[in-house]
Amino acid sequence: MAELPAGAEQRLLGFMSNDEWDALLADVNERIAQMEALPDGPTKRKVFELLNGVDALHREGLTRLVRLFKEGVLEQVVTDPAIHTLMELYDMLPMSAAPQPTPAKPVFPTIPIRAVRAPPPPAPLRYPHWVPILAHCDELDSGGLRDDLVIDGQPLLLARRDDAWYALDAACPVDGASLRGASLSGYTLSCPRHAGCHYDVRSGTRVGGGLGVVCHPVKVDEQGRVLVGLDMDFTPSLPSF
Repeated sequence: MAELPAGAEQRLLGFMSNDEWDALLADVNERIAQMEALPDGPTKRKVFELLNGVDALHREGLTRLVRLFKEGVLEQVVTDPAIHTLMELYDMLPMSAAPQPTPAKPVFPTIPIRAVRAPPPPAPLRYPHWVPILAHCDELDSGGLRDDLVIDGQPLLLARRDDAWYALDAACPVDGASLRGASLSGYTLSCPRHAGCHYDVRSGTRVGGGLGVVCHPVKVDEQGRVLVGLDMDFTPSLPSF
C-alpha cells in the first residue's frame, strides 16, 4: 500500500479518499436541492418523512455512540473529514472543533440539511386477530350481559340483543374504574359507579356527551363460537332512522 504524502488531510483510512468524499457530499447536496425544488405532493412528502425517520435513527445511534467515548476521544476522531462532516450534521462537534461563525474559507463542503423536529414515536404495532370469548352463543341469552370476561389480559363486557353481539372495554372512561356490575337495559349500559353515566353498547357513545367506551367487533363462527376482534377497527352498526 502506498504511503500518504506528507501533509495529507486524511487521518483515518476508509473506502474513499478525501477528494472522493468531497465529491460525494457535493452530489448529495445537489440531489437534495433537486428534491426540494419538486412540486409538493404525496410522493415528495413521503420521501421527506422517510428522510426524517432515517435522520432520527442516525441521530439517536450517534448520540449513544458518542456517550461511550472517553474524554478527548471525540476531539481526536473528528480530525477526519468524513467523521467531522457527520458530527457537524448532527450538531455533535466539540466546541474546539466547531466551525467559526464566519470562516474565511470552508475546509470541506457540508450538506445543507435543515434542522428538523424529531418525528413523534411510531404508533404501537397492531396485530388484528380474533379471539374466542364464548364456547357457544347459547351461553348468553338475548338481553344478557357478561362482565366477567378477560381476553389477552383485557377485561371486556359482552352484550347480546337478539342475534346482534357487542363487546366493549370494561373500563369507564370517566376515571378508568371497572364496569363490572354494570346493568343493561335495551342498548343502554349503565355504569355501576357513576350516577348518570350511560353508554350505547352499539357504538360505545356516552349518552348525553362525553368520552365513550372502546368497542370491538364480534362475530359468531360456523361452530357457534363467539369471537371478539382485538386490534381491529370498529364500525358501529346503527339504524339509519
